[in-house]
Amino acid sequence: MKRPLSVICFLFGAVICSYAQDLITTNDGTDIIAKILEITPTEVKYKKYDNLNGPTYTMNKSEILIVRYENGENEVFKHFESETSGYKPNTVYEVYPGMTYRQYKSYYSPKYYIPQDDDPYTRFWAGFASFLIPGLGEGFDGEWGRGALVCLGNIGLYAIMLSDSYDQNGMRYYGTVGSIASVARIFYNIWSTVDAVRIAKIKNMYYQDIRMRASVDFNLEPYFAFTPSGINNTFTPTTGLTLKLSF
Repeated sequence: MKRPLSVICFLFGAVICSYAQDLITTNDGTDIIAKILEITPTEVKYKKYDNLNGPTYTMNKSEILIVRYENGENEVFKHFESETSGYKPNTVYEVYPGMTYRQYKSYYSPKYYIPQDDDPYTRFWAGFASFLIPGLGEGFDGEWGRGALVCLGNIGLYAIMLSDSYDQNGMRYYGTVGSIASVARIFYNIWSTVDAVRIAKIKNMYYQDIRMRASVDFNLEPYFAFTPSGINNTFTPTTGLTLKLSF
């Protein structure tokens, strides 16, 4: 009876000691005893526990499997790249359903956009709509507030044109200010067209990531248990990780 009790006491002592510092486990199984300083959307900054006055190290989240904090909490870093489908997320930042365009627009670069058949926004129609009426394409992308502001800007330039114009022999002529406003409207129209296409691309990239992350999700959770050893009816403490999949 004394032996199992001593094993249990030793195990709990080891567990308590292990939580006296943070523990970083990398994807290849390497454990780093550390003091976590900061976690950004893409990186983890830490100091080695045996040299807290030493340099600060930085590691990409993509290299980390799990972090065990000194208070006993665990944080699993999910990597959503699918080896079977070859899908790679469009951003390294964490996104979730319900985010507004203003929240995630800086996370994406339209030049990396890859069209998919189920993309909700059509770049051509968004651009064409803004080419006809500046701001309308932004509205087609679901950004009606932004579209209204763009449209008001176009109306303002048109009003400036009219305020500095006159008719002569059935022809309309513009003064210096009116001419500048006329040229500005052309560039403004081009900008609105490009802006509508850009919004469509970014929104499609966001929804691609959301669909992928909603379809398959996984969690790695540590577990601790006593399992029969088959010798003298004793139990051996075992630890490990449990993989949970959600579809």
